[in-house]
Amino acid sequence: MATMNEHLPEEITTQILYRLPLKQVIRFSCTSKRWRSIVSDPQFAKSHFTFASERRTLSHRLLLSTPSHMESLDLQTPSFVEDSCIRKPICPFKQPGRPVFTLGSCNGMVFVSLDFHDGFYIWNPSTGLFLKLPNPGFASEENKTISCLHHCGFGYVSATDDYKVVVAAPSEVNPAMPIQVFSSKSTSWKRFESPPHFSLMRWFDTIRGSLTNEALHWLDELREPELDTSRYTITAFDLDREEFREMPLPISGETLSDRSFLRGVGVVFGGCLCVSSFDGEYFQLWVMMEYDVGESWTKLFKFKNAGIHLVLPVFYTERRVVMWGCRFWDGEVDDLLIRFDHNEEEKLDRVAVCSATYWLGRNGYGPYRFEPGHCHMIQYDESLLWLHDSRAEGR
Repeated sequence: MATMNEHLPEEITTQILYRLPLKQVIRFSCTSKRWRSIVSDPQFAKSHFTFASERRTLSHRLLLSTPSHMESLDLQTPSFVEDSCIRKPICPFKQPGRPVFTLGSCNGMVFVSLDFHDGFYIWNPSTGLFLKLPNPGFASEENKTISCLHHCGFGYVSATDDYKVVVAAPSEVNPAMPIQVFSSKSTSWKRFESPPHFSLMRWFDTIRGSLTNEALHWLDELREPELDTSRYTITAFDLDREEFREMPLPISGETLSDRSFLRGVGVVFGGCLCVSSFDGEYFQLWVMMEYDVGESWTKLFKFKNAGIHLVLPVFYTERRVVMWGCRFWDGEVDDLLIRFDHNEEEKLDRVAVCSATYWLGRNGYGPYRFEPGHCHMIQYDESLLWLHDSRAEGR
């Protein structure tokens, strides 16, 4: 290894490292100062991430956090319940007895919080680097808990090489929802007012915005005062222009605008916006094949409840969805992750089937891995990327 390290031209070494999984890249960076210098170059981090994105070889993981535990699962392996697929990321700012609230992810980094008042962080679970954000200054003494957050998210603006955090919270004195936007380049918060007709309401705990096309997207209720009614839609926030806009929901026979049928908005690989719905028997996954074109909504596949109360989708691909669900029996509650896979070659009316489950915990029993009702999770992609010109703490 030492001989090869000494004689290989640097450009060949770099090309080899581009093609390796991130875990191996980090391991090899410890073999010599030369390799560590290559891997620690911000341009290498960008190129490695771009290389893996284009070839769809990124490692997609699910970060799970409770007051007592934090774990990272590999969602792409045949069985994501095996010990070899589970990691224990080091979170230097996590406090005993308190969960880390997962509020957004982008390019391998996650936006998290310890509390509503003064505990926002951007963190890379793969490298351990983190940055504590300044206090946004919109919490009152009576309103400091994370439950006061309504909508939030984290994204990247390529034109300005700027990472942005978005947080929305209600105001007792202002009917418009105040929006705070943090810029990694300015290292400061900027305040906006949301449009009066957008409620930015909190459904099913889906406060996180789904990121695609450099915009965040939430399921929302659009108020129409002149008609004394409301309808359901997708609210998008353009991170570059810092503007809100409305996007259409899919329609097939009956409208999916009925709030009781909507379960979540997400992004499948390739950057397509998707929506999950429930028709009483099947959950369905819809994909917007052409961004912001309502007519391009297409039903990708469907899957049955299978005796489990499915709460939220937490991970999507073109042939897979992972749901967070609950199973009730004898007065107890199991929290589960359930993975449904669709094999398009079988042509089974586009029905996906349960392929794996992961038990999070049971209410009333112990010890267990995760406490029901106190588990927070988010999907992220492994990367070496870090914020533009930002000081970081951690290893």
